[in-house]
Amino acid sequence: MTQGALLDLVCGPASPLPETFQRYRLVAHLGSGGQADVYRAVRVCGGVTSAPMTVKVFRVDPQRPVADELRSWDKGDAALMDLNNRGVQGICRRADGFYGPPPYRPGERPAPGDAVPYQVYDYLHGVNLREYVAQRAGAAPGARRLGAVSALRTLAVVLQNLHEPQQGGATPVLHMDVKPSNVMVLATGEVRLIDFTGARYFREEEITQIAYTPESGGPEAFGGVKYVGPAYDVHGFGAVAYFMVTGAYPRVDGRSDQGGPPDASPPPWNVLRRHPLLERVPALRDHLHAPLADSPGDRPPTRDLQRWVSDLADLVRRSGLPDVGCDWRESEATETGRAVGRARPSISGTETDAYQRIERLERELVQLRSGGGTAFYQPAPPVSVSAPPVSGVPVSPGGVAVNAEGVPQMRGRAKVIPRPAPEPTGMMPVEPDESRLARYTPPRGERARQLKIGWEYTGTGAVIAFICWGLWALDSEGSLTGPFIAFLVVLAVAVGVFALTRLLGRLLLEQRLGRPRRSARGAHALTGLFLAAAGIAYLREVSYFVSVYQWVKDLIG
Repeated sequence: MTQGALLDLVCGPASPLPETFQRYRLVAHLGSGGQADVYRAVRVCGGVTSAPMTVKVFRVDPQRPVADELRSWDKGDAALMDLNNRGVQGICRRADGFYGPPPYRPGERPAPGDAVPYQVYDYLHGVNLREYVAQRAGAAPGARRLGAVSALRTLAVVLQNLHEPQQGGATPVLHMDVKPSNVMVLATGEVRLIDFTGARYFREEEITQIAYTPESGGPEAFGGVKYVGPAYDVHGFGAVAYFMVTGAYPRVDGRSDQGGPPDASPPPWNVLRRHPLLERVPALRDHLHAPLADSPGDRPPTRDLQRWVSDLADLVRRSGLPDVGCDWRESEATETGRAVGRARPSISGTETDAYQRIERLERELVQLRSGGGTAFYQPAPPVSVSAPPVSGVPVSPGGVAVNAEGVPQMRGRAKVIPRPAPEPTGMMPVEPDESRLARYTPPRGERARQLKIGWEYTGTGAVIAFICWGLWALDSEGSLTGPFIAFLVVLAVAVGVFALTRLLGRLLLEQRLGRPRRSARGAHALTGLFLAAAGIAYLREVSYFVSVYQWVKDLIG
């Protein structure tokens, strides 16, 4: 299907009234992702068409239970609708949501079968931030560019409204996939945070899937639900800021990173990029890396992001980095929020002939309705379209969502560790416990790999202990049963030393400090020292070694 081409499709909610099946007229295809198709559309009532709207049509994954797919969609839809009702500014506006048959041509019967979910949003005139920067939209001399400071402050305010709602009793919300392609740059210079498909209320029982985009997602997605909190959105915010400064995403595949130790395997998550431009400006690099830290506890809290943006702007202005189409000056000209209600020139790079294309499609739509084409309303006999029951079906990780531009929400999925459903405790606190979010646990496969790193220390100690024990056993009189049992006891104690060291490291480093461990070298080194000490103790019981030692001591003395 050609993007932007004129369509002749209708859709709408299932209803006894035949015209509701054709409530929306799809006039252009905007894009497709792993789980949905996105269209430009108009709402029709009595032959009158509305202003342009965006319609997202979800596709059900046949590999997953239908109830799980619908429940996952419903959670994101409920969170977005709630945010709109709270009056949160700077996000896309949900206009409608329903279940209905897949889109079909007017005058034809809709395809029989289960209903699919639909979401309807305002149509945003502009491009997403990824496209804007990729096109170097503000490179033309004298062209009005995106005000980076105001745009980031807008996103910071949005996240603070999500994470720390001011309404009494309101539950915090996590967006779960903040990234450049989910930030729309409007022609007016304003920005909007879009794609709330993966959004969830900040309650553990609500989060049954974790959106993870490798280039911009935080590593805690691999630790399970209990490690994902507001800091996950802060990481996405940091990825957006990094992209606006450098024109690149902050994380890359660990296998392509050349800075790690040669014997260390890459983690399952992507590692921070070593950007050559930032390496020349350490202060700016360190500032940009703060919200991108691997440990959630090391990132600035949401309430501090606006101050962080001010410091970032000052560092960028003094760095002399190449321009990627963003204006980092703090002046009235860059206050995008003041563009509302004013006749101001469009941001360079956002035009994309959107307005002209909309007018052309509208004219063609009028011709289609009034000319020799198919009549707009040819009510088809209603068919049985049912949404499957969703009660009693267990929840499993969700599928891949797309944003309003059809860009996939995640190209990977972090599996959620199954946990028993907790007892209802009411609303989550407005200010979540940052220490709880800082704890981090690697996945099971990663922990097994870590245990192997540093084994040479334990192996060396074991060899020393075995040789010394052998000398002691040969020097002893009688049966070897006693010495053999004694050596087994030493090995058992060594295993205990290793386990105790790992446990202490987990309690102190991971759970208290939130620092993921990359190896077991410390535990292996301590175990190796213990075994070597045990070997020396055996050696001190060998009669001829004691004689030699005493002779050397007397000689030196």
